Amino acid sequence: MKFLRQLNAQLGSRTGYAVRRVAPPARAVSKATAGASSKAAAVTSGAARVTFRPPAEPETDRLLRKPVFIISPVRSGSTLLRLLLNAHSQLHAPHELHVRRLEVRPGTTLSERAMAELDLDRADLEHLLWDRVMHRELIRVGKPVIVEKTPSNAFAYQRLAACWPDARFLFLLRHPASIARSWHEADPDKRDPDEAALDALRYMRAVERARKALPGHTVRYEELTADPEAALRGICAFLGVEWEPRMLEYGARGEDQLRKGLGDWKEKIRTGRVQPGRALPAHDEIPEPLRCISAAWGYTTAPADVRDAPRAADGGHAEVAQVWAREGSIRVAGDIHGAPPGAPPHAWRLTLVLRGHPERRRTYAAPLDGARFDVTVPLSELAPGEVELPAVWDAYLSGQDDDGGAVRLRLGRRLDGVADKKKVMVFPAQPLPAGTGTGTDVAARPYYTVKDNLSIECVPTPGEVRTRT
Repeated sequence: MKFLRQLNAQLGSRTGYAVRRVAPPARAVSKATAGASSKAAAVTSGAARVTFRPPAEPETDRLLRKPVFIISPVRSGSTLLRLLLNAHSQLHAPHELHVRRLEVRPGTTLSERAMAELDLDRADLEHLLWDRVMHRELIRVGKPVIVEKTPSNAFAYQRLAACWPDARFLFLLRHPASIARSWHEADPDKRDPDEAALDALRYMRAVERARKALPGHTVRYEELTADPEAALRGICAFLGVEWEPRMLEYGARGEDQLRKGLGDWKEKIRTGRVQPGRALPAHDEIPEPLRCISAAWGYTTAPADVRDAPRAADGGHAEVAQVWAREGSIRVAGDIHGAPPGAPPHAWRLTLVLRGHPERRRTYAAPLDGARFDVTVPLSELAPGEVELPAVWDAYLSGQDDDGGAVRLRLGRRLDGVADKKKVMVFPAQPLPAGTGTGTDVAARPYYTVKDNLSIECVPTPGEVRTRT
């Protein structure tokens, strides 16, 4: 080092140049992991740009297995969701951990060189720390699965996916106008309503980018508060754990699970039970900056000048938000995408068409609330009679355009980014009421086809419920 200083002193005085040690070349990334993060991925941390990559040997470099991250905007109900999940015997959902803000910097040049010889750069060291902190928390409570819900994780989804290649993601949505209003009310002196809308929009856009880039399961705050059992059953199915009724009474254990500044800690969440959500805002109550994201998330139709949903004839569909199969009926709720302008809201009907027998149909009134539909089909209506079993009913929403012409939209779930719904989202089969004219015992259940459309299958029982395509 003394020689280098002397050399640079001479070079500097004569040429204006100096010699410096270059950083070691970046580690090559295998083809198996290249798709996840070898694309010059970088994040801003303080004033520095930090590049990151997946672990070279996940089995060695990671103690944590299949962590779960809730990717959500602020004020979207993530504290409620994490408390509900934390009540499960297999899931640990602690307060916000903010691990992405834990940084590691070599203290000396020698320590930097030593880590380089181990092929560990700054991001690698930070990932080891993140993993160790979360694994320690999981071991401390003795549960097998950790769920982390810090809202700012939405800005670091690429790095989380690189750090834990086996990570799983839950996307929590809420009406954007409700988010903005709650964000303002959380600290009205800090942000006025307009500032709250713009600040919350940053989170919403980050969540939407994550939803487009990552596989996962989407749940809405409105579903969680209206029918928490159904929403939690869907999450449990996605995570591969059994549904537990104790989840609904998250406050029953009497533990102080709330920390001021690390999630919602106000009185409503402290009741220990799911409380009804506030009424959805009317269209004219949605701030202008939030109208596009509201349409993208299915809470309203897009403004005419930015609408990207096609008309029914060009591929519009009825996006299913939730399906309940229980108590002798099948209830379906969702939003229309591609609805013709001026369509009478009362003119829409749910139409079930018996596959292979288009003349056999069942229709049910499905009046719209904005773009939202909610309709229930009684199982007694699904007996296929003399038709050979198994039989399948394909589901459509039928309506009118502004000229009175007929429109038919296929029911499906295509906007949540969940791959292979046919296997992931499995609904229970229910026996059809006795005396339905089939001549045999029959069970019915909804299912998603390979094209993510919703259909209802009728099969003889006892026997395996077979899935059609």
